[in-house]
Amino acid sequence: MGRVYLTTPLYYVNAEPHLGHTYTTIVADTLARWHRDRGDDTLLVTGTDEHGDKIAQAAAAAGATPREHADRVSGLFRDTWDAIGISYDHFIRTTDDYHVRTVQDIARRMEAAGDIYFGRYGGLYCYGCERFYTEKELVDGLCPDHRVAPTYIEEENYFFRMSRYQQRLIDELERHPERIEPERYRNEVLAMLRGEALGDLCISRPKTRLSWGIELPFDDRYVAYVWVDALTNYVSAIRHIRPEQFDQYWPQAEHLIAKDILKQHGIFWPTMLMSAGLPLFKCLHVHGYWTQGESKM
Repeated sequence: MGRVYLTTPLYYVNAEPHLGHTYTTIVADTLARWHRDRGDDTLLVTGTDEHGDKIAQAAAAAGATPREHADRVSGLFRDTWDAIGISYDHFIRTTDDYHVRTVQDIARRMEAAGDIYFGRYGGLYCYGCERFYTEKELVDGLCPDHRVAPTYIEEENYFFRMSRYQQRLIDELERHPERIEPERYRNEVLAMLRGEALGDLCISRPKTRLSWGIELPFDDRYVAYVWVDALTNYVSAIRHIRPEQFDQYWPQAEHLIAKDILKQHGIFWPTMLMSAGLPLFKCLHVHGYWTQGESKM
């Protein structure tokens, strides 16, 4: 009997559940049921991502506080999965206290490794994606997903020395090609890594612009960038539900995602784990995403 730890992405509560969310969740549920039928000790974790610019904006548009909005939409996700019989073992929310503690612990580990620094940055920011884009990543000057022009933002923030781990990640994927499947998406990640200098990752947002987030443990003027927050759920969930067996379950982690979050899971996440001194996940399973018209759903 083996141990299996399966995860869906954490679904963002700026919108209600739709077919794209359901597809990934059903695939994960099917895989979990297959492993259980084989007699494997299997855990399936899903949940909701609840911090960031988009949540604050969606809450304001609905005349609610961010917490009220997150509670309502997270409840809809959980009710939907219960109604269609998803056999998840744990539902995590990024507003859960134990998750907040883990995000702060990972941030402390990265800082202790010498991988966090403070600096000023200016760039083109898409509020829909909650990330900065380079000119070459835009399509006709627009965000490739949301088809809107990004906003130029310049501010002081904390940065992760992600570039320090570029070659190490290339070496890891060459030694262990099974780390990202199928092959076409592993090749896509390797192309990003080999194509140019990786650059560093902004990991904070100033509270003067965004207060709805997890406070950084080394500077209470800032909250964690949503991807630093959301990706860490995979560690915080297993720490919470199997605290004494973390070392046995975590290396068996298999993440199921759609291709639109490949860079975050295939580059941001493994380099963060390397910095924090944690083992990498076992496998990142990537699939295409559902579209509505010609745009991502």
